[in-house]
Amino acid sequence: MKKTFAVVFFVFCSATVLAQTGSLDMLVLRNSQNRTVKSYFSGRMIEFGASNGRVIGGMIRKIESDTLFIQQYDIRQAYTMWGTQVQDTLSVYFLKYHYKEILWIRKDKAGFELFRSGTLFMVGGAAYTALHLFNAAYQKEPVIWSTVAISTGIAAAGFVMSKLRKKRYTIGSYYQLKYINTSTAPEKKK
Repeated sequence: MKKTFAVVFFVFCSATVLAQTGSLDMLVLRNSQNRTVKSYFSGRMIEFGASNGRVIGGMIRKIESDTLFIQQYDIRQAYTMWGTQVQDTLSVYFLKYHYKEILWIRKDKAGFELFRSGTLFMVGGAAYTALHLFNAAYQKEPVIWSTVAISTGIAAAGFVMSKLRKKRYTIGSYYQLKYINTSTAPEKKK
């Protein structure tokens, strides 16, 4: 009885997994050492710049025959019966792009992004400079210019960090986007 239940349960789980996968094709972003940086498949969010100049963002619904099918929502402000505005989904539509039309892909935000992007340094340095100048004027004391220089330098370092931070993978010499068709992959010989 227990073995029968286990077999039926295993078959049921396998059938539902196979039914949910749909298209097994995927796109793989690789660096110049041929290491996989990111994999994109059905059900994953993506934001990229296309060759026609548009920035496309949405969920990948299907990858088939070298083509991405992206689901996008048209969300706009709509008026309620009381005259207030609320966001409403007007329509859902699909866009299709060949994978070679992708020029760059936006990076996902990583942990400690506030520190990595330099935002915290810019805000902290500028706030400390303003606070020191305000306190010096309010208490009628002299401004300590070394303190102002250090806090302004921290804000400037944060600005430089934000400009140097790469926010996208540019497809070209260093990053390549590869299409992988798993349904026609060759089987291993036994």
